[in-house]
Amino acid sequence: MNRFTNIDQYKNFFERLIQLERKSEMEFHLNEIMLLSAPQREAKGRAILNLSGKDSGTGIGGVYLVKLVRGSGLPDNEISNGDVVIISKDKPSGKEEQATVVSKTKRSITIAYNKTPPYLVYGRNLRLDLYSNDITFQRMLDAIEDLKRLPILQEYIKSNIDLFEENENTKNHSFQQQNLNSKQQEIINQALVTNDIFLIHGPPGTGKTTTLSYLIKSLFEGGKKVLVTAPSNTAVDNILEKLQNLEIPSTRIGNPIRMDENLLNLSLDVQLQDHPDYQQANGIWNAIQVLKKEQNEYIPASGQNRRGLSDNKIIQLASSKKPYRGIQSAKLRKMAKWIKIQQQINKNYEQAQALQLSAIESILEQSPVICATNSSAGSELLKDIIFDVVCIDEATQSTEPEALIPLVKGRKWVLAGDHQQLPPTVKSSEASDLSISLFERFQKELPANRSNILTIQYRMHQEIMRFSNENFYQKKLKAHPSVAKHSLADLPGFDPFPYVNPALEKVVQSSPAVVFVPCEQGVEEQLADSHSWFNKAEIALTKEITDALLSSRLFPEDIGIISPYDQQVSRLKSDLKDYHVEIKSIDGFQGREKEVIIISLVRSNLKEDIGFLRDYRRLNVALTRAKRKLIIIGSPFTLQSNPIYKSLIKKISNP
Repeated sequence: MNRFTNIDQYKNFFERLIQLERKSEMEFHLNEIMLLSAPQREAKGRAILNLSGKDSGTGIGGVYLVKLVRGSGLPDNEISNGDVVIISKDKPSGKEEQATVVSKTKRSITIAYNKTPPYLVYGRNLRLDLYSNDITFQRMLDAIEDLKRLPILQEYIKSNIDLFEENENTKNHSFQQQNLNSKQQEIINQALVTNDIFLIHGPPGTGKTTTLSYLIKSLFEGGKKVLVTAPSNTAVDNILEKLQNLEIPSTRIGNPIRMDENLLNLSLDVQLQDHPDYQQANGIWNAIQVLKKEQNEYIPASGQNRRGLSDNKIIQLASSKKPYRGIQSAKLRKMAKWIKIQQQINKNYEQAQALQLSAIESILEQSPVICATNSSAGSELLKDIIFDVVCIDEATQSTEPEALIPLVKGRKWVLAGDHQQLPPTVKSSEASDLSISLFERFQKELPANRSNILTIQYRMHQEIMRFSNENFYQKKLKAHPSVAKHSLADLPGFDPFPYVNPALEKVVQSSPAVVFVPCEQGVEEQLADSHSWFNKAEIALTKEITDALLSSRLFPEDIGIISPYDQQVSRLKSDLKDYHVEIKSIDGFQGREKEVIIISLVRSNLKEDIGFLRDYRRLNVALTRAKRKLIIIGSPFTLQSNPIYKSLIKKISNP
């Protein structure tokens, strides 16, 4: 990526990329809606048909809930809590009011609207479609615009870096915490004494989020106001849970529907329920509902009823008790009554809004730490707050414009991530520059004292760690003694199944920790309308290995099965649905861990084509999820056409 000579050049460069990605995201859903019939999109799991809607009251934060029911039961679908959806009677246009999924049962799905839902959602034969959320794109554009008022951040962003000296008052600061290793303490000290920007490079299992949480604890104890963000709700909840355990007063911004239910007490919406101003506002909202019911008994002063008359004129004419321009006196009186009630509603509405705002400002002002997704950091709630420090966790999974949303709200910045793991997801091929995160760019451009790497990992057996350590982390990682040689034999009840296929004997033994299982006869396949791949022979082999592990008295929750291809994941889930083991894509398992991981690599062809397995960051993620046992299934012929996979197979075979 080029350096930028001025902020307008930077702005133009990224605005173009944002618009390309925005267009790609919208087109993906709209094209599918337009090109596929309703049953076809339902078959893909991105629409649900034949729903009936009914009012389900209000939810946390005053959202309007609508329950959509299908008596015959909901079909299999990929729509989850927190997803953005639209409701239509026939084929959607994309202009429908957006709602958020709150909950699902076998026969119903409940959605939430931030304002009064459109009337059609209370009808029958409704269609629900998974859709894209445009808000984040707009907040990215706003953040780039906000850079104009932050000259210091501008210079870093342009890569014309002239960093501040360390603060003399903090040079002698020495952070010590018994629960942290010396490297973690060193990094926290560095971050504390840096006045501008600091990067925490956290390879798998090194306690990156833990280190960041202790840094935030130190900042809190030093009286700093901190904004903590991450690209996903799950990642925000991960660090919020650690902050809660450290007894750091925190407030979580965002839709409660998308939060971990165990952390709901920290959400702004729940904290508001106990604030006296908010309780008073709720009383006024209830009064407004009573007024609206009373108002329904009168004639609305709108459209043709009004005939161009102002509110004051209608009230004046009503008091005269005479008809006017063909409008009967009784009708004028009913419209005047409607207007007076509306005026009271408007007055109450303004009062309730002011009380709500007062309650929100009070909570946010008193909270030393505020947590949100990167996108939610751009909400109106935080518009006027400037933070002493902004911390972004999983920063390497955020595009640069997305990271700017929280960064423009701070005076100092700490980014934590690992650029050797998966980059931000970018749909548009024309916007591929967005896949280079700000963390990765800064890692290359900032001076050495503005970054440090955590080196003690607490997850993997040292043999599982070895390949990634040598190929991605310059041999800087060390396995902590507590995990360096741990194995399946240490797990209570583990007993290797004696009747396993001799070719698979190593998969149930406690040693070696890493096993490559060749699948010579496998053939990769692809559906006509799909870019994804599956391999039936590898599915059968995965099932056989899982049987052997479960027969060795491992629990289903000890085992994770991952694959780079969605088609393979889908078929594995179907074939192993009664096994209760977790099966996900490699991308979906980043940040996770299991005692045993089985990887199905799928690709098997005579062309020696390994497709996007060439993305070594995805390989790195896959190899670093297992704690005690890593089992890799693949075609030796196809994989060994690539030098890094050839090296991997060789090192497993000759440890």
